[in-house]
Amino acid sequence: MRLTALVILFMTAMLVDCTPRTTDLPSGSSDSVLSGFERVRLRAHRRRHRHKTINLEADEMFEMFGDQLHRNQHRTRKNKSATSVKKRERNEDLCAMERRTIDLNTMGDEFDPPFLVEVRCQNTANYERGTTDTLVEQTCVHNLLRCVQRYGEVHVSRRPLGSAYWTPHTLRNVPLGCDCMWPIDRYGHQEL
Repeated sequence: MRLTALVILFMTAMLVDCTPRTTDLPSGSSDSVLSGFERVRLRAHRRRHRHKTINLEADEMFEMFGDQLHRNQHRTRKNKSATSVKKRERNEDLCAMERRTIDLNTMGDEFDPPFLVEVRCQNTANYERGTTDTLVEQTCVHNLLRCVQRYGEVHVSRRPLGSAYWTPHTLRNVPLGCDCMWPIDRYGHQEL
């Protein structure tokens, strides 16, 4: 007798579990017999809400570890913001320099470009102007390295006034820059 009562209870529980509840039904379908379209809608509705319950369980788990997770996320956001937002880099020269623009055009010749920019180290410019009697060594990086005047060639085009033809022209030993360099006589050869 007890066994049959348990079987009947089990069967009724199965029937109740299989029949759709009114809370599970989408709005507008209160009939106990569902059409094929309504069954598809009901399955889709259950699928959507099943994911919500999984998300709620995951949220509860994250709440347990919330403080540590929040700290780690804050650290990664801080590191990402430092690397993703790249500001424009600004560099400064290590050696003091003087720039001077020289007009190349003369009474008989025209040049293209018409001017030249000379870049000289501060000590070289002072010596050439006659401000100092001797060429003083100019240093950089806490007096560890030496500022060295760099010379080079500049290629321009030249034509005599009144002519239509340009010819290439090279200006030699033009001061082009001042570089901070490793003094070999003090520290020896440096291998990188």
